[in-house]
Amino acid sequence: MTTSPPNRIRELREARGLTQEQLGTLIGTDKTVISKLESGRTRLSQPRMVLIAASLGCSLAELLEPVVAAPPVPGWGQDPSVDVAEIDIHGDRRSGFLASHDGGPQGFREDEATAQWRFPAAYLSAELQVQAAAVRIVEVRGDGMEPTLLPGDRVMVNLADQSPSPSGIFALWDGQGVVIKRLEVIMGSYPPVIEIRSDNPHHRVYERSAADIDIIGRIVWVGRRL
Repeated sequence: MTTSPPNRIRELREARGLTQEQLGTLIGTDKTVISKLESGRTRLSQPRMVLIAASLGCSLAELLEPVVAAPPVPGWGQDPSVDVAEIDIHGDRRSGFLASHDGGPQGFREDEATAQWRFPAAYLSAELQVQAAAVRIVEVRGDGMEPTLLPGDRVMVNLADQSPSPSGIFALWDGQGVVIKRLEVIMGSYPPVIEIRSDNPHHRVYERSAADIDIIGRIVWVGRRL
């Protein structure tokens, strides 16, 4: 008795709602031949493979190879998501967000949140290396950090990282208002002096004593509409 390697004719036929008789008609044979092809009792020739694959709308490989579900890949898709609050730091609500010199971020009231952003917990911890409880989302306003940050961008501020060394982009209170700027400690300065720089060359660079500014936190993520 002639036998043929296992195939997926029956599986694919039934998935498309066809009977053996209907598939036989499509390829110019009868249901008895289709039954034998499905069971492997009749050899599946190359011409018939082409006809059946065309009738079932599949490739030759799909006709012969079982589709094995890929094992789940550990990662963000399976990880619990966490909410990160967005807060308006540009108005009079900054008191719930500012860092204090002696104890890290001040208390944050949930009713000050203007929105909630959902992130995979693994993305925050593994990729951004932050804890959800220590970050906030804020809106960028003004053109001071163009082209790096644009008006309307959202950035994530890590309240747990208030040290300007190494240098980076931070949200801070500079004595005049809340701004997002690039900070760098001036080498050799004592007491420490911070250079406050915009990425936009049309904005001036200025300096403040470290004691005269409140660093809210380091910017670790940006999101924008394309």
